[in-house]
Amino acid sequence: MKTFSLFVFYCFFLTISITAQEQKVNLYNPPVPFQGSTEWGTDYLVAASEPFGRPSGIYRNSTGTIYVSIPDTNISLSGADEGLVILTSSNNGANWIQEIGISPTVVISKTKMISAGPDSLYCFYLVNGSVYSLNVVSGSLKLFTNYTNVRDFDVTSSSTGSLYLIIDLYTNNDVRIFGSANGGVTWGGAIFLSSNAARPGISMSATGDTAVINYYGGPFTDTLSSVIRNVRYRESAPGTLVIAGSFTSPIPAGIPKDQFETVRYGGNTWLFYSEGSPGNMDIKCIYSSDGGTGYGVPFTIGSMPGRDEFWFNAKYTALSPGGVGLIYYSDSLQAGPPTSSSDKMFYTSALNSDPLNFAAPNQFSDHPPVYSLRRYIPTLIEYYDAAGDAGAIWVGANGSDTGIFFDRLNTMTGITPIETKIPHSYSLSQNYPNPFNPVTNLEFAISETGFASLKVFDITGAEIVTLVNEKLSPGSYRYKFNGSNYSSGVYFYKLTVNNFSDTKRMIMLK
Repeated sequence: MKTFSLFVFYCFFLTISITAQEQKVNLYNPPVPFQGSTEWGTDYLVAASEPFGRPSGIYRNSTGTIYVSIPDTNISLSGADEGLVILTSSNNGANWIQEIGISPTVVISKTKMISAGPDSLYCFYLVNGSVYSLNVVSGSLKLFTNYTNVRDFDVTSSSTGSLYLIIDLYTNNDVRIFGSANGGVTWGGAIFLSSNAARPGISMSATGDTAVINYYGGPFTDTLSSVIRNVRYRESAPGTLVIAGSFTSPIPAGIPKDQFETVRYGGNTWLFYSEGSPGNMDIKCIYSSDGGTGYGVPFTIGSMPGRDEFWFNAKYTALSPGGVGLIYYSDSLQAGPPTSSSDKMFYTSALNSDPLNFAAPNQFSDHPPVYSLRRYIPTLIEYYDAAGDAGAIWVGANGSDTGIFFDRLNTMTGITPIETKIPHSYSLSQNYPNPFNPVTNLEFAISETGFASLKVFDITGAEIVTLVNEKLSPGSYRYKFNGSNYSSGVYFYKLTVNNFSDTKRMIMLK
């Protein structure tokens, strides 16, 4: 175990007030150094404190910055009483700083971060029945004033940069939708969806203008066992949705379904849900090839004998040919504290070109996720970069302590020094295992300091990803390449460093 220190720097902050709910935004300039040099295995510590609600995160591609929202009253370093902090990392989780804090100290049970453009990032959160939207780039905080008796919410963005908020009201089972074309400054386009609905979710297509909405549709004597309803809406103008199909019930009432979530990419639509009771819980999926109009038969994704699979998060992946990524919690049902072998976080994915074939799941957590009535659902953060990179946030255990951890999923595929003894020559080894599914090891040695490039090409010779592109010291290295986002076939990997270049062939069989 490494020793960690927190450094508190003098800082000033600008306070912006929303008097209706006495919410304040504290902008730290300079930012407060939070955590650094805290890599434990492949996991980075984000915060050494158990949050009060579900964290969320997003990646700002234009600056290479990760944003994480944490509902917690214990981790602010400013001295202010804060219930929500926004942390950022510009080096893939190795170091974190606090840029924003929300006052006063209140329990915030849910946050969700979304992007409406390269530099339009928002954190939505729910406190005392009111929904707020925070622009994490500008620090602007807006109160959703249409309703202040909100029980639950979800939010998404469209290709026009519009925001769509769906709310579930406390006083009854009403669910309503609102749109904003100006970053949440004003909300219009009100839609009364249903008076017999609960815990709604909304998902916009990564390409196109269609939203899929799902919700529990009753009976509500046991909400989790109720039917899951489905309906599509289309964006007719920025901030405005119109219905684009009929209401359907693709998942019937009966067996408990603790969670559901929809991901769309083009015409492909995946509706994930956890099914069963504790001791017999699996993650299932129904797939639609026509944008959510009709769905096929359910199939199981996360299922291991003697384990429960639940609490998941899914996002679309933009790396050609596109697809979907999924992370989830797997619990061995053991008695006692969680361990890295009993409680695990897994990642899997499927391609647009083969949407029903999910890759073999990979465990990426060194620190076991923890169960809580606070519902610590993990967050998958897609980078949407050329390498198809992604990261994950989850609440995990470190011995008797609990904290928030981050793992860059391409560090499952990351470069690792394996020998510091200076090699006599340059070399590129044959990958192992070969064939592989979906992870294989690429090892190479360099005898002189130089700028190293390790790239992967498909059978046509087209470059599909750059794995290494940095200055390296003499030594031997291993890179774990994860082919989850690629189809089966023959690939080539090429090492170039100084005047040395070599290429090897590898085969992926899914």
